[in-house]
Amino acid sequence: MNLKDFSIDFAENVLISTEIEGSNQEDEITRDIIEYIKDTGDVVEPEICHFRQKGIKVNAYDYDPESNTLDLFVTVVKPGNGLQNVSDADITNAYERLGKFYKEAASGKLIEKVDESSESAYELVQIIQDAKDSLEHVRFFVLTNGLASPDIVPENIVENIICFDYYLWDIGRVFQQYSIKAGKQKIEIDFLTDYNHRLKCLRVEDVSEKVDAYLAIIPGEILADIYGKYQQGLLEKNVRTFLQFKAKVNRGIRKSILEEPDMFFAYNNGISTTAESVEIEYEDNTVYITRINNWQIVNGGQTTASLYSTSLDKNTDLSKVFIQMKLSVIRKDVPIDLIVPYISKYANSQTAIKDSDFSSNDPYHVLMETYSRQEWIPSKTGGKATSKWFYERTRGQYLDEQSQKKSATDLKRFKIEYPKQKKFTKTDLAKYEMSWLQRPYDVSKGAENNYRLFESELKKNPVEVTKTYYQRMIAKTILFKEIDKIVLKKQLGGYKANMVSYLIALLSYKTNKKLDLDYIWENQTLSENLFQIIDTLIPTIWDHINSPLKSGMNIGEWCKKVECWNSLTDKYFNIERLKEEIKSEADDSSDSVPEYTPAEIKLIEDTSDVSPVTWFSLSKWAKEHSYMSPLERKAAYNFGSVVNRNQKLTLKQAKLGAKILKQAKELGFKE
Repeated sequence: MNLKDFSIDFAENVLISTEIEGSNQEDEITRDIIEYIKDTGDVVEPEICHFRQKGIKVNAYDYDPESNTLDLFVTVVKPGNGLQNVSDADITNAYERLGKFYKEAASGKLIEKVDESSESAYELVQIIQDAKDSLEHVRFFVLTNGLASPDIVPENIVENIICFDYYLWDIGRVFQQYSIKAGKQKIEIDFLTDYNHRLKCLRVEDVSEKVDAYLAIIPGEILADIYGKYQQGLLEKNVRTFLQFKAKVNRGIRKSILEEPDMFFAYNNGISTTAESVEIEYEDNTVYITRINNWQIVNGGQTTASLYSTSLDKNTDLSKVFIQMKLSVIRKDVPIDLIVPYISKYANSQTAIKDSDFSSNDPYHVLMETYSRQEWIPSKTGGKATSKWFYERTRGQYLDEQSQKKSATDLKRFKIEYPKQKKFTKTDLAKYEMSWLQRPYDVSKGAENNYRLFESELKKNPVEVTKTYYQRMIAKTILFKEIDKIVLKKQLGGYKANMVSYLIALLSYKTNKKLDLDYIWENQTLSENLFQIIDTLIPTIWDHINSPLKSGMNIGEWCKKVECWNSLTDKYFNIERLKEEIKSEADDSSDSVPEYTPAEIKLIEDTSDVSPVTWFSLSKWAKEHSYMSPLERKAAYNFGSVVNRNQKLTLKQAKLGAKILKQAKELGFKE
């Protein structure tokens, strides 16, 4: 497929999406291009946020508190379904409108203008207001279904310690990313025939039963030429693709090539590569690589792409540039897809990689994917089922499967069977499950941080993925998505993600994890009673997360504290109507749900293991020094009495006990 054909297919895909999902063309173009950007790993989970006023516009945003990075997206739409050029003026105007949105949001000028016109835009403005003092990067993305000139992209700038970066994703760049995923041919490099050169190398004998290892030095001219031929197909196994020539690390690479080419080898870490096989020659006990089959760069994409970019300058001389290369030849009986991600993970030292990229082949995720391709969504009319949920086990999988469709009819059939709005990823799943496990404080720490904690939880407490487990996980997914819609309609003005997670955690807590998830799966929605219950809970939870224990604490940081959750569970909620939503044990033929989470069980065990003498001593010490409240001192004494009778503390007692112990140690108490 060439670029022209791809642009036509892309336009048809957009029309199909608008028809099936009842959305508008601009939002669908935005969503589709963002899917390709997500596929590179360069963004986390952007949200559509269509807002436009005179001189300002935004179509989507992505905020990653882990890296203090805010991404803003604006879309330039070219009508029609042919390959069309976008003028430089249109691209420049888009950057200006996006930049003005950020500046007015940060200054507080937009807060009143946005309130009634866009709920998601209001939340974005709130995020910018709260995060503006901690932001390190603000990245402006212009997206377009037309063909644009990269020369018009502004230079990156730094203002008040914030780096402002500019990116352009036109249909050409989208096609490039598509090509990477569309099953390109294996890359085979014949150094003797193509470059009249052999790579002198050191062969490391018997390093492993899985790989053969080589260390070599490759001339910069050859590496740049190879990249010029294969572009990012050479980086297909790389976790992250090229982050544009304007990224800070790439500017440094370019500078050293132009100014000190003879020192490039000393300054640069080199590249890590893999291959299926190599051909070698021996001469005077020296090993030379003459050919590499199925060559991939798994770390060093920034070095390689920057080297090629710089070589395009006619004044560049690469004759003195050499790069260290590590080559791991994967043996035939070893699954390459299981080995390469870890080579990339441990070799990477230049750009961050997402941990969620490295667990795709874990049995848990493989089984979740298997069930998602098998289990049809129950039909509301009792007729034939037509669609399924799509679990994206590996990043970009949904796009991959779309790209394999040969016709518009096949594509439409695929999108009916797997609607875009029923796609969910590994980080989504972690968010839903950790909320249900009553850990909204971990969910509030961001997608990747929460995912790492989720993976840790799976290792400590392995889960058997069965048909029932899968269906109930989908029920949790529906619960999360429906609550998200409810909170969005309330126009609370920010912290929607925190609100949703805390709401689910509270429902899980108040029902002892016995909410009737089977009903949600069978009906693919919540009961009217549950909708109403959720509606009544929102004001109390909203007031709670907006009232940190420490005055002046940032709301987002407060939501990350376990104290935020513990203090919420101590509040009174009328849950009489919630009893109607609880699945009776008699009806539940599957494994019983544990009363407490593993974390809660550990908390009870830890506090109950504290000796009675410690509790009594703590109470006496606190009284003598006038520390803590009389209630807390009395509680410590009572806990000692409970433990002295060989009884365990209740969950509520354990939470308070842990708080008292922590506070006492901070004040100087020693056991």
